[in-house]
Amino acid sequence: MAQNNLARNLTEEPQPSVSEPEKVQIKRVSIGKALKLSSFEKLLIVCGSAMLTVLMLVVVSSKIALSNSQHELQHLDNQIVNVRNNNTNLKQQIGELQSSTRLDKIAHKSGMSLSNANIRNVTK
Repeated sequence: MAQNNLARNLTEEPQPSVSEPEKVQIKRVSIGKALKLSSFEKLLIVCGSAMLTVLMLVVVSSKIALSNSQHELQHLDNQIVNVRNNNTNLKQQIGELQSSTRLDKIAHKSGMSLSNANIRNVTK
């Protein structure tokens, strides 16, 4: 039992004695005026705002130019498709007009005939 009391004595910390309440001085900080901006800081704010405005205008104008270019590209693509269709139609008409049966009919109406004796084969 003596050892138990010894352990209690070692683990207990001595309590400080408080005799009188101490007076704590509180420092009052007055916040009266905001810090003034220097002329350099004002210049930086104005230049930064101007650059931001210019960059916004550049972005908007480039977006407009891009959409105009895309519209023009789409218009040109449509024109290319139309020209290709016209070329295909014209090639088909050329093929029909050059057919030998059509040429034989026109020759027969004009009183012409095809004579094999008058045909020559030329080779190099």
